[in-house]
Amino acid sequence: MHIERLFAEHFRNLDVIEWWPHRHFNLIAGDNGQGKTNLLEAIAVAASLRSFRTSKLSDCLQFAQKESTLGLRIERRGLREDLGVRIATGQKKLFLDGKAATSMSTYLGRLVVVLFSPTDLALPHAEPSERRRWLDRLAFNHEPAHLGDLRRYEQALANRNALLRQHKVAQVDGGLLDAYDQVLAHSGAKIMARRLRILQRFAPILRDAFDRIAAPGLTADALYQPRDEVDDEQQLQRLFATHRTRDLARGHTTRGPHRDDVDLRIADRTAALHASQGQCRALVLAMKIAEIRSLEADFGEPPVLLMDDISSELDAARNRALMGYLDELGGQVFLTTTDAAHIRVAAPRQVFLMQAGQLTELGRFDRTTNPESSTGVS
Repeated sequence: MHIERLFAEHFRNLDVIEWWPHRHFNLIAGDNGQGKTNLLEAIAVAASLRSFRTSKLSDCLQFAQKESTLGLRIERRGLREDLGVRIATGQKKLFLDGKAATSMSTYLGRLVVVLFSPTDLALPHAEPSERRRWLDRLAFNHEPAHLGDLRRYEQALANRNALLRQHKVAQVDGGLLDAYDQVLAHSGAKIMARRLRILQRFAPILRDAFDRIAAPGLTADALYQPRDEVDDEQQLQRLFATHRTRDLARGHTTRGPHRDDVDLRIADRTAALHASQGQCRALVLAMKIAEIRSLEADFGEPPVLLMDDISSELDAARNRALMGYLDELGGQVFLTTTDAAHIRVAAPRQVFLMQAGQLTELGRFDRTTNPESSTGVS
């Protein structure tokens, strides 16, 4: 699968962009603050209807603009489709081949993207919420229905928490809490089961990827770590009921899948506690490679890879491993950088300069025989 055309209007600092990217490798160079990450975000939003930078899509509107429009022409398994999103404050409209999409479920899953950003490198040491977000993106890419379950859960959780906060000033409606508990249990059980299922399939691919790029003899794993051992919807609903008194006292929901974690391990020990910084970064690099490989196995072709200024964060050895993998990938890559000297790939590629939200092509390059001596930028 790949993107043939991108259109963005009034999206952050991207005033109007119409772009036909290279079907293999696209290098976007430029100083910080010029719009490189905004370009990747536009692709991610058009593909998944979620930003990797904000929970509100209206935050992506260009200053003083009331709406933004994104469009992608994609090719997947020999078929072309046009995806479109119109964003306004508090709402969005979806389009397929120029017509209004009948539902979010008919839109999602047509283009699969994997994001790799500098914040991912901190995953082993990050808050549990960041690891949950990574796992939920992985689950969504494999099974798009995951996003709908997440949104139903998050909405019910927000409503339940608002009701719990009222306890200090008014009597809380127990029947309404029961209703929210039922929605949370129904969606939450699906979320937990899918997280576990996806990680079980992902784990052996991760171990293989880590074995190739880390020191010999080291192993890696990613284990789902639920806060509570519950096996089904009924047990989860009882969990919410059991802790209701405590939740009322604290004013928020203290148990449930929104408190779960992922245990990232090296040599069978929690990486954040026992591994070096270099080993942790190798683990995250292996996680991204495994993510791409697992999706390629599911869909029969690699997903689109978005890489936001990663090379400058890696040491020379990890950077060489990453560039070597990108050369072998065969899929479409969008990579941003402030210094093109970090990017040493042999893959056919197109190089662009981003300045003040506008793209300028610097060159198009065929495969070279010596990636170590060529950045693709003269």
